[in-house]
Amino acid sequence: MRNMKGQDAFERSLKEALEPYEVPYNSSDWAQLEKRLDEDKRSSWHSSAALFVLLLGGGLAVATTLQMLLPDPIGSGEVAVVQAPQLEIEPASVTPSALDSSADGEPVVAKDAGEGMSTADEDVAKAPSKGSHDKPSTVAVTAITGTDGPDGPEAASTAVSIRPSVTEGCPGTTIEFDVENMPRTGMHLWNFGDGSFSNKPKPSHTFSKAGKYEVMLSHSSMGGGNIQNKPASDLIVIHEAPDAAFNHLKQEYDNTVPSVHFENRSQGGHDHVWDFGDGTSSTIAHPDHVFKKKGSYTVSLTVTNENGCVDRFEQKIKIDNDYDLLAQDTFSPNGDGLEDVFIPEALKTLGVKFHLSIFDAKSGQLVYETSDHTRPWNGRIGNRGEMCATGDYMWMVEMKDGEKLGGSYNGTIGLLR
Repeated sequence: MRNMKGQDAFERSLKEALEPYEVPYNSSDWAQLEKRLDEDKRSSWHSSAALFVLLLGGGLAVATTLQMLLPDPIGSGEVAVVQAPQLEIEPASVTPSALDSSADGEPVVAKDAGEGMSTADEDVAKAPSKGSHDKPSTVAVTAITGTDGPDGPEAASTAVSIRPSVTEGCPGTTIEFDVENMPRTGMHLWNFGDGSFSNKPKPSHTFSKAGKYEVMLSHSSMGGGNIQNKPASDLIVIHEAPDAAFNHLKQEYDNTVPSVHFENRSQGGHDHVWDFGDGTSSTIAHPDHVFKKKGSYTVSLTVTNENGCVDRFEQKIKIDNDYDLLAQDTFSPNGDGLEDVFIPEALKTLGVKFHLSIFDAKSGQLVYETSDHTRPWNGRIGNRGEMCATGDYMWMVEMKDGEKLGGSYNGTIGLLR
């Protein structure tokens, strides 16, 4: 404002005209004028503070969203999806200084937008709740770290290796499976390739049919998101087994040794073993056998092929009568012409080579032997010496044709007077 010296003529004349008039002083009117000026000033500060808080809240929301959308540089495997929180920000009361007073006369303290923020296992963002400036609401954003996936420490260990106890066998072979470096966690399932499965860590399995089988071990992580299939390094080979079978036919004719003929009808066999059920056996493919005692016998045939696979077949056979070369039970060498000599009757008609031996049943002394069916025993030692005492004597016949005629025969003959 210019001083009096700088005033022009108009201003001086106006001042001189108004100086005689006095306006009465009113303190209440002056206080009301100052209050209006303060409210205008305070409203300007409120607008600036609200704009500042709004910009700060928007920046926090954008930063939080970017943090959740960007991939985790450390973890791998499972990806955690977290919904971004929606922040509602309302203008807060901000005063230009801590000494300003509200309309009620109470001081108002302005808080920094970052006050109350903390960092821990969860990222927490605080914003004033709607309709309230003194009770801020809290929104939590959980930070999820990646878990061990396929490229984690466990997968980086030594590769899984399947070790079967054997890789070849026959139908009915049981194979045990062992695993090196089996994962300690997760689930596993065995597929044996024949329609059978197991969830045991070290299973055993019996393969009942011939074929080639690929054994597979499937392993999945605990969450089930990663499945790995590991086949065995070698196929399991189950060879074909032979098929054992036979028919039998009884042969009972006059002047012959009654026998049973066995017709081998096996398939794929290389070796054959017969068990006639009477303590005797044979390795002939199509044998004849003499059952010397009546009864029921279980005859079995075991067949083996070149791979060592085995099959067995059996039948029951009934024998109606004993057979002992038609030998009598007693004889009486007294010269009456009735049963004065002894030799099994079948040896007279069979026309086979044999050897007959006769022993004293008590002492075991050999008293007579012959290979000629025309020279039966007459009751004397060597058929020339003194007469043998009455009693029981044992006889034994060895057939020279062996198995076909029954091998050896024996019995007891009683010497009477």
